[in-house]
Amino acid sequence: MRIEDKILLREIQKQNKDVFEALFNDYYPSLLRYAEGFVFEGGLCEDIVQNIFVHIWEQAEYLTITTSFKSYLYASVRNRCLNHIRNLKIQDKHHLLYLEASLNDSDVDWEEAEINKKVESAIEALPPRIGEIFRLKYMEEKSVREIAQQLEISENTIKTHLLRAKGKLRKSLRESLNLNFFL
Repeated sequence: MRIEDKILLREIQKQNKDVFEALFNDYYPSLLRYAEGFVFEGGLCEDIVQNIFVHIWEQAEYLTITTSFKSYLYASVRNRCLNHIRNLKIQDKHHLLYLEASLNDSDVDWEEAEINKKVESAIEALPPRIGEIFRLKYMEEKSVREIAQQLEISENTIKTHLLRAKGKLRKSLRESLNLNFFL
């Protein structure tokens, strides 16, 4: 750990607001852009980065940093973004199972039929390539590898498109249905 980082840590542990504010102002914009590389929702990225700074401030006396502050901050952002994505995958899997069950149910009532229309409409509103990938993954139940081979693009591109599709669908359905259980 560099001497500058040791001094910075010591000052933050002393609750020096000026030093903390300088740290925040120096790193916040770049950490926000870094988070947006993982999570495609601006507001969520802001929350993640701000929560890291809140954690640093509140836990300053217990904070142990063995690397540079910069490395610590970027690793914290990466880990929190990956945790968020992991949690979304778990939630999305359950929501998609519900969605699939409701789309395949022949005895749906009027309200569910309306929801299904809005879901289909939201899927149709996706950009063509993203919609195609979403349908292949969740309606035709193809693996990421199978989709990548079929469309001749990388698996990472498929994963990125799926994350974007989920984000766009979440936003669209939140606005049109006000359904928190789906989101």
